[in-house]
Amino acid sequence: MLGELQRHLVQPAIPRDFVPRNPNIVGNRFRTKIDHFNPQNRDTFEFSYFSNDEFYRPGGPIFIFVGGNFALTTYYIEHGLLYDTAARDGAWLFTNEHRYYGTSTPVQDYSTENLRFLKSEQALMDLIEWIDHLRNNVVQDPNAKIILMGTGYAGALATWARQRFPNIIDGAWGAGATVLASFDFQEHAGDIGEIIRRFGGNECYNLIWVAFRTAQYLIDAGRDETVTNLLNTCEPIEQGNLLDIETLFFHLKLAIQEAMLTVQTTDKIRDVCEHMVNSTEETALQDLGTWLNEYYANLACNPFDFDTNMEAGQVLQPGAPENAILGLRQTQYQACTEFGWFRTTDLDEQPFGDRVSMHFFLEACRALFGGWVTDAVIYDGVRLTNLHYGGQDPRSTNVLFTNGQLDPNRLVSITSYINPLSYAYVVPDEFLYTEIYSISEEDSTELTTIKRSIQAYIGLWLGEGLIPA
Repeated sequence: MLGELQRHLVQPAIPRDFVPRNPNIVGNRFRTKIDHFNPQNRDTFEFSYFSNDEFYRPGGPIFIFVGGNFALTTYYIEHGLLYDTAARDGAWLFTNEHRYYGTSTPVQDYSTENLRFLKSEQALMDLIEWIDHLRNNVVQDPNAKIILMGTGYAGALATWARQRFPNIIDGAWGAGATVLASFDFQEHAGDIGEIIRRFGGNECYNLIWVAFRTAQYLIDAGRDETVTNLLNTCEPIEQGNLLDIETLFFHLKLAIQEAMLTVQTTDKIRDVCEHMVNSTEETALQDLGTWLNEYYANLACNPFDFDTNMEAGQVLQPGAPENAILGLRQTQYQACTEFGWFRTTDLDEQPFGDRVSMHFFLEACRALFGGWVTDAVIYDGVRLTNLHYGGQDPRSTNVLFTNGQLDPNRLVSITSYINPLSYAYVVPDEFLYTEIYSISEEDSTELTTIKRSIQAYIGLWLGEGLIPA
């Protein structure tokens, strides 16, 4: 729970019982420069990658599942739609680990000073130099066509690589690609609210709305002890402690969001809402408090204070689980310096109150990385990211954007796009990344059609077939 300060860069789900068994999977390391943009710095590091030549036919293309803000996995070069398409096209599959994530660290520790090489531009150069190595030294075909695919932030990297290096990348597919940096991603809360209203009902939406505002009013009226007791917080809520109050409301929103959306079924949203609405408590806040304490029943109390929530992001050891597995400090650094995506409750039309502001996220950045992080630093990082890559108007060719209609992150992706050999699909009534898995009998007609269209576009980029209707 404490590691959930910013889970805006979501990795696709991998089955818990997944064990790599494909005999064609081979792991290796690639050495490249720590700083690609300073010729005076000759320091290098290694990042990990895996390959799968199971389907490769000489002259075939290279398919890459691009690494992002998560530890390296072979799952998507052993399963899924890209894997199935590789079988069709005789492709050699690869996947890389993004610098600073997993075991691919270029520095001794993750002090603020040592995080200066963690930038999307550096990661793009890692990717391009590695692709050159794969073509010439691994596949030994310097003319092999290159197709990239990624999810979330890695999906953005894939499409940006096509934008920057069209002479090297023949096509790129970004699933849920978060291409638009956003200083204040207030629309996220609004979209979650509309999903709750649609699938959980107006009564559930209204209960949450009333509960959050009741908690705010009680704190403002000096009755913070009542809120402390109802929500079972480890540290007392104090009227004058703005950061702890903002952290409390951040976690209340996060708990509801996780409970309803992690499983990614609309039935789960209905179940959570029914549990809240059918409670026998006297007030909406009591209903929410009872549900919250059942949801976190494994905790003696709920650690919703600011300082406690900063601890996981202050771990500096690259090999610590917080960093090697969850990528918490690295993800937050990229948010504070490049992307933002801070999920405030500044929007009026949402049920989660108004206490999670940019102040909370700015202070989190400062607590983790130092007082040099100001709102101007974050704003400039976001502005420059969108200036460099084009935001939702990248003007790239040979790119595909896919998003689930029920994924709030589609609002910082691209849902409508027409350029040569390019398109954007929104999968009706689906959450995130359902389109990256193999075609299944359980898929809706719309989802199956989109998956086949994705495969058709990949064929087009390789010089085969016709544009999907």
